[in-house]
Amino acid sequence: LIEEEIMVGRDSNSSIINDERSNDICHVLNQDPNILVALVVANQSTKNATPTQVNAHKVTANALTISYVECQGIMCALNSLDVSFNPPIKSADDAIDRIIADGKNAMEAQCVWLVTEPLPLLILIVTATLGYATLALGEDGLQTAIETLPLVGQKIISTIFKSYFFAMVRASFYFAIIAHAAEAIFIAVMLRLRAKLGYLACLKWFVLTSCVGYPLTKKAMLYTNQPKEDKLD
Repeated sequence: LIEEEIMVGRDSNSSIINDERSNDICHVLNQDPNILVALVVANQSTKNATPTQVNAHKVTANALTISYVECQGIMCALNSLDVSFNPPIKSADDAIDRIIADGKNAMEAQCVWLVTEPLPLLILIVTATLGYATLALGEDGLQTAIETLPLVGQKIISTIFKSYFFAMVRASFYFAIIAHAAEAIFIAVMLRLRAKLGYLACLKWFVLTSCVGYPLTKKAMLYTNQPKEDKLD
């Protein structure tokens, strides 16, 4: 919707963003708030809360002012955020294009998340270990590896899993692969349809979500969830 209205209010002689042009730009942005949500998520201090009632209020050459409601449990607060433009916007004619580009850049998945964030890293290690035990060691190799453990470890595994340990490992591995793939397909489709990300950006989200599942799904849902109309009392 935003891209279809990029031409709204453009004036070839305009070189600054006055109040009238700022209002026109904010009106267009507020028709489809996904770009604004992405900018808020990328710049807000709390990364786990989905911003709601997101609205653009003012655009200047140096910043975009956005208001939004952020809820933690039953407590909600109305916040304001200034998203800086570096370098500054050169003219009012370029404002919407620039804001859309910045918003989509903010929605890009980052490969470093897999190693810099604890939960994705843990899931990646566990899945890789399950895969190694299933595909490389096999049942005999896994049994040999178990026999090298201290007696306490062998006793625990024998008591809990009896003779089904390899079956549990194999089932866990294939379940993780299928679950992560299903999440990745869902997220890629939602980002394409709702956030209107490009195919390569969606493919990147698909690959990373396939690796670790839930942590990347949770991040992506911040961009694909339609903003709720939470009310402040």
